[in-house]
Amino acid sequence: MSAVLRGRNDSKAKSFARWPVFIIANAALLLVIGASTVRETYRGWTVDREIQALGAKAESLESRRSELETLAQELVSPERVEHEARARLGMKKPEERVIVLEGYSADVTSGNLASAGYSDRKEDLRSNPEKWKEYFFKERANN
Repeated sequence: MSAVLRGRNDSKAKSFARWPVFIIANAALLLVIGASTVRETYRGWTVDREIQALGAKAESLESRRSELETLAQELVSPERVEHEARARLGMKKPEERVIVLEGYSADVTSGNLASAGYSDRKEDLRSNPEKWKEYFFKERANN
């Protein structure tokens, strides 16, 4: 009977000796599967970010395209063609008299020179610190 018990103990000892190998193999398998899962999740996240960036770029390009399309339509309008012909080529309508003012740019067509930046007001050539000094200290001297 002791031989039977000894055989049973030997088989139990052998099965206990296999447990660490089994645990290490399962841990290695779990590590490989976990690393693969993390890597694929990161790759998916990166692809999603690239898709979002490309979508934003596509939207900006689409808005730029629509802006250029609008500009192209404006450039071929009869009013714009007439304006460019007058400004750049010096053309005029039949029976129209053109007066050229020397010293002024040709793009002033409204007749209001002050709105185009031409006025009788003299430009202040002082630096900003000088203007601030006058603003703060001359005001108090007058009060």
